[in-house]
Amino acid sequence: MNTTSRPSFKFLVLLLPILLLTNCVSHESLVSYTNGEALLVNAPMPIGNPRNIVIQSNDVLEIKVHSQDVLTAAPFNLVTPGNVGVMNNPDLYQLNGYLVDEDGYIDFPILGKISLRGRTVKESKAYLLGRLEEYLKEPVVNIRFLNFRVTISGEINRPGSFPVYNERVTLPEIISLAGDFTPYANRSAVLVVRDENGKRTFATVDMSSSSFFVSDYYYLRENDLVYVEPLDTERGTVGNSSALPFLSALMSLTVLLIFVFR
Repeated sequence: MNTTSRPSFKFLVLLLPILLLTNCVSHESLVSYTNGEALLVNAPMPIGNPRNIVIQSNDVLEIKVHSQDVLTAAPFNLVTPGNVGVMNNPDLYQLNGYLVDEDGYIDFPILGKISLRGRTVKESKAYLLGRLEEYLKEPVVNIRFLNFRVTISGEINRPGSFPVYNERVTLPEIISLAGDFTPYANRSAVLVVRDENGKRTFATVDMSSSSFFVSDYYYLRENDLVYVEPLDTERGTVGNSSALPFLSALMSLTVLLIFVFR
């Protein structure tokens, strides 16, 4: 009985080092922006300015109109909620914005239907100012997105949907907001799904390479979806690949001693 069980025991002991080694995540796979090489901190890399974000159908905009005569400007503004809790909740606050319909129009007080789709925020301000000068003296217009958010999921510590309160946000910023990568995130395969001009595009971003900083997806756009793929390895110990040969030799020696002294 004991004799027949020994081969099975020996097989398991021999298999154990292999399982332990294949279950490790290498140090190189945990490093971003280097692609296995040292980051060239003394070599400035030109980064193009982010493309101007244009207004699209189903966007929700906050538009505030100001003038020297407050009472005259009042009819051009929607009534904002007085409840602080509502104002701090982006989902509820959107109810008090202007929804861009499928044809690209908003219904603006007094001015009626206004086409904003395809315009940037700057262009929309200039357009509204031109229309308002007929009614107001030295009008001021402020516009911002109320539905600008980015959703991130996959191998990330705190996946979720994050509101953005300005028009310039980067992929590393969103990953930081989401608690950074897990040890099993594949930094060379970060998927960005983007809806733009009635089309949905898919791009795989390699964040393990420093060339990512000049990528078209370094800056995110409204309602982007980010998915971080897992590494092609089982979840296990996170280790430094330079130590693997030493660990392999140590385990082999341990197995040999077990066989000799049994």
